[in-house]
Amino acid sequence: MKLGIVGLVLILLSGCVSLNSVSLTSVPVERGQKVRAESERFIFMGFNFDNDYVNSVTTDLKTQCPNGTVSGLLTKSESINYFLYIFWKSRITATGYCVPGKMASGSDVIKKRRPTDDGTEEPAVQ
Repeated sequence: MKLGIVGLVLILLSGCVSLNSVSLTSVPVERGQKVRAESERFIFMGFNFDNDYVNSVTTDLKTQCPNGTVSGLLTKSESINYFLYIFWKSRITATGYCVPGKMASGSDVIKKRRPTDDGTEEPAVQ
């Protein structure tokens, strides 16, 4: 009887953590202040209707580095499963370095290039 109760308690309290994805951008030579942001959401029975909680990570990183650029960004996506996979938590973590200097803005134009037939490259039409 006691063994059955212990087994039931262990099943109810069991959980599992898995790392879904990891991404790393190039780490700058001149590392400034270290910045970190995290966001998470509880999910019931797999019903997740939006991923808006992820947007707060970007906003939080921008507020920690108002006069620079965040680079050397390490992002992790984790799932923490509780109670027989009925409840789980999705967590996004981002860690990087605030590099003081020129900030990226909407007026900065990124020139896209495409290959041409003769093997040379020319600027794409915007």
